[in-house]
Amino acid sequence: MRAACREASKYGDGPIPMEQNPTHVTVILNPVANKRNAKQDFEKYCEPLLHLAGLQVDVIQTSSEGNAKELVETLRGTQAIVVAGGDGTVSETVTGLLRRNDEANRFPLGILPLGRTNTIGNLLFEPGVGVLRVKQLIEASMAIIKGSTVWKDAMKIEPIEEEDEESLKKPIYALCAVEWGAFRDVSAKKHKYWLYGSLREYASYIFNGYRQSLNWHCKGTIKYSPPCDGCSNCVQKRPQIKRKWAFFMPTTSYAQTNDPSNIVNSQCDSAKEICFQTSDFRIVTPNLQNTQSTPALSIGIGKYNYKYTEFVSEGWARVRDNRIKDAILARSVVLYPKEHFGATVIDIDREEYEAKPIKVTLLPKVVKLFCKHYDK
Repeated sequence: MRAACREASKYGDGPIPMEQNPTHVTVILNPVANKRNAKQDFEKYCEPLLHLAGLQVDVIQTSSEGNAKELVETLRGTQAIVVAGGDGTVSETVTGLLRRNDEANRFPLGILPLGRTNTIGNLLFEPGVGVLRVKQLIEASMAIIKGSTVWKDAMKIEPIEEEDEESLKKPIYALCAVEWGAFRDVSAKKHKYWLYGSLREYASYIFNGYRQSLNWHCKGTIKYSPPCDGCSNCVQKRPQIKRKWAFFMPTTSYAQTNDPSNIVNSQCDSAKEICFQTSDFRIVTPNLQNTQSTPALSIGIGKYNYKYTEFVSEGWARVRDNRIKDAILARSVVLYPKEHFGATVIDIDREEYEAKPIKVTLLPKVVKLFCKHYDK
């Protein structure tokens, strides 16, 4: 920690032009993340480095579930956002950011993996326990200070049924996965076996693999379209906003790319339909599973009937390698789940939602994240 403080102070001691203010960073902190340890860890390992680097830091604590979305949707006058929390806080922040219509996503987002589950944070920075966890937090903080960034994909999840509640009409955005089935249920229970330490995921499969309360019966239909690099069918032009920037203060020019709305792809309109019955259904972004040169969602449909030993064996294999084998690649997916023994639950980036018909669309390279220099 002492070496990191010395390195951060070098950035803070450096001169800046007289007409330029210190970089303004807004931290969205979830104080109850990781059993209420997130705030203490942030104040002990992350916040001192940001201040030593000369950053102007504003910390906003979330007060309830969904509060991060509301904060980011209305946030003004900052140059970057830092998420201090877990997968749920990251998902809410990304959702709030991408719901805006002022192209705020072109500005960077920092992730401090302070939650109980930190999927994206663990991809960007090497995870660990004890001293290694402190090292991860230091690396995440220094990435924000050094300013190296990488573009990541997201997926847009839209309900396709009309609901009475206004909030359900708005899309949700996620960086990782949509999960449904028995494997998801077991993964959600792993933190109950904290006594087993690093073996808690394995223990969760042993103690839950025989339970009938797991969602063994996932039935439904999917309609999906093939991957596409971008064409006139799948790319919509955003309306021009004829006003000055009110959200972020840009420090660099934004690179203009070729307009894909002028490209014609006759295959992009085609769709395939599959009826399935399984114990494991997943839709994963390229952030977790690299596909090919064309970005695509990976759809995984597992087996339907598992013996106890088969389920535990596959679960243990998934702990070591969670990639989908023989995945179906798609640009967009429409999921129509069929109810079985009442309502079921799906996970969207570790947040639980009732299983309803949804449309999932891949949005390539729409979120700009701070990262270590060699990830750029």
